[in-house]
Amino acid sequence: MPIQNKMSVAVPQTLTEKDYCTAYCAVKRFAFPRQRRSIRAGICLTAAALAASTIPACLNFYRTAVPSAVITAAAVILAALIWFLQPAVDSRRAAAVFRSCPLMAQPCRVTVTRDHAVVQSKYENYTEYWTDFSVCVETPELFAAACGRQRDMLILKKQDLAPKQAAAISRCLAGAFALRYYKTGR
Repeated sequence: MPIQNKMSVAVPQTLTEKDYCTAYCAVKRFAFPRQRRSIRAGICLTAAALAASTIPACLNFYRTAVPSAVITAAAVILAALIWFLQPAVDSRRAAAVFRSCPLMAQPCRVTVTRDHAVVQSKYENYTEYWTDFSVCVETPELFAAACGRQRDMLILKKQDLAPKQAAAISRCLAGAFALRYYKTGR
């Protein structure tokens, strides 16, 4: 006997640029771990430590530590730039993507079921199956599933949901995505 698809939650919502930026940054953090600022800054600091460890050898062979010191300083400066500037760059990139697609800002109705989501607005109507997405992230503000067929990201804001609906959607997405489901900010 086939499993019945009993869970269905329909929510009207309108995305804002801030919602999209939050979802973009959360998804990027889990979908591309090597692009996290802590990983990139750590790589630069490791390179700085390695360059600093060659100072005695440079002094011994070349009688100057300038090349090692320059590389060390450059790696430390690059780590600081990555640490402080990457969040702003990611937010600007997400805002540009959001502004490039006016359909994202349109009011729509998102219906979530056990195996898919249906997005309906005045201008479009599409269905996204959970198997088409590569990752799903739940934050305190929203659910975001990334790399779908119709849209790059499916976002469902929690502010429009009742607590029972949010819990049901969380269970549904955790079951559908399994190891590709991440929850932040508990």
